[in-house]
Amino acid sequence: MSLVRPASLPRLADLRQIDLPMVSDGSEWLVALEDSRVSMTIRRVFSVHVDKAAHRGEHAHILCNQFLVCLTGRIEVVCDDGSHRSHVLLDTPGRGLFVPAGIWASQDYADSSTLMVLCDQPYDPADYLRVYQDFLTYRAKGEG
Repeated sequence: MSLVRPASLPRLADLRQIDLPMVSDGSEWLVALEDSRVSMTIRRVFSVHVDKAAHRGEHAHILCNQFLVCLTGRIEVVCDDGSHRSHVLLDTPGRGLFVPAGIWASQDYADSSTLMVLCDQPYDPADYLRVYQDFLTYRAKGEG
C-alpha cells in the first residue's frame, strides 16, 4: 500500500460519538451496525479483551479510520491531535466512537472489558505511527 498524507489532517472536532440501534429486554441486548451509520466501508474488524485493567493503543494511523465500540466493561479512549486531548468514555455497546486517521489514540480498559474495532483499511504495519514524537512531526508537516 502506498501511504499518502491526506490533504488536511483531522482535529479533535472530527471525532464523532455515534449512537447505534440497540434493542434490549433487560437481560439481553442486540446492537445492529451498518457501514452507512459510521460513514466508512468496513474492511477489517478485530476485538481486544482484557481480564485485568490495561492501557493499550498509543498510536495513530496515516490512512486507517476506525470506529470503536465497547462490547463489555468500560474503556476510556484518549485522543490527541497534537495540540489538544479529549477523553471519551465508552461503556455501552449502543454507542461508538469514530476516530479518523491522523489522531493519536490510547485506551484505558477497566477489568473484564472488550473493545471491538472496525477499520476502513486492511492491516498494514506501515500505516502506524507508534512513537509519539514521530506523530508530532507528522502533524507538524501536515499543518505547516
